[in-house]
Amino acid sequence: MSRAGPVIALLAMLAGCAAPHRPAPQVDATRPPPQAQTSPQAETPPPAPAQPLQRLRGAYDASRGWVLCGEQAAQPLRVTPQARSALEPFVAGHAQFFLDGWGRRSGQGLDLISVERMHTEGPGCNEPLASFAWVAHGQEPFWAFAITATGMRFKAAGEPARTYPYVAPQRGDDQVVYAGQAFVLTLRKQPCASSMADARYAWSAELQADGRTWRGCAWQGMQGEAAAQVPAR
Repeated sequence: MSRAGPVIALLAMLAGCAAPHRPAPQVDATRPPPQAQTSPQAETPPPAPAQPLQRLRGAYDASRGWVLCGEQAAQPLRVTPQARSALEPFVAGHAQFFLDGWGRRSGQGLDLISVERMHTEGPGCNEPLASFAWVAHGQEPFWAFAITATGMRFKAAGEPARTYPYVAPQRGDDQVVYAGQAFVLTLRKQPCASSMADARYAWSAELQADGRTWRGCAWQGMQGEAAAQVPAR
């Protein structure tokens, strides 16, 4: 026993003898017992929000990967099921081609979410996407319809070019429609292949003007309204 033990016991006895009797304190049974103090729990931080989709374009090589426009190093490519369904048929017949789509950068390389278009011949990285919102075109006979923030231009083979004032589109889940006084251009989210060029697109196009109908494919630019559209599935 420690030296302090007997001293404490003796003081307790003296206090018991000298102090008058006092009743024991009353306990309020209606009050809940005090809660034991616990250390605060660390909260699990919420998951980081997904990065917004980016327009990714560049030369794709089945053996090396994807070299984006303005870069030199090839990066591995990962694809979602929806992008794979569009990509694999084209890859089967082409080891190298220009790939234009929507995706994100990740620590493992490039994640391709959806394909906008693929082709073996064309302007590639030199195409100024910021100069137009949409381009629709077809073959046999040739026709092209360009949409910009300042107006629209239509050119058919053997005919003079025509211009129209800009009209805002009507958007649905699977299509975008531009309806002017002299034309209706309907863009639908469905795979489209050029009949003469070795190219595949995520959008089909149908133009009605002058009592005639033209059909072909389309792709998005990055001017104004197009940047806010839902990427092609």
